[in-house]
Amino acid sequence: MITAIIIVALAAACFFAVRSYMKKVSHGCCGAGGGEIEEELKKPDISECKYKYTVKIGGMSCKKCAARIENAFLRQGIAAEADNVRGEAILYSKEQISDFTIRSTIIGLGYTVERIEENEL
Repeated sequence: MITAIIIVALAAACFFAVRSYMKKVSHGCCGAGGGEIEEELKKPDISECKYKYTVKIGGMSCKKCAARIENAFLRQGIAAEADNVRGEAILYSKEQISDFTIRSTIIGLGYTVERIEENEL
């Protein structure tokens, strides 16, 4: 009886692992899909910004991940340049951005925040 339960548990684990893998194959690592990024948002003028932040991000592994992060900040009026190779994003803003805003935006997309640095502009 215990052997049957173990076999069913292993089969279920295998099923969910294969399903997750197939989702990543068809929709990309971040779920952004295989097509082009559809949303084009207007970037704020960086020359008017007074604040600059460098954010180290965990889990950003492709260009679509970087584009998702950039668009999430652009929707809030914050210019963002994300680089999946370096695993970081540079944020530019006319007003100060709270750590909470930065963290909640990134964590809300499924990534982790490893470090936030405020830089001189």
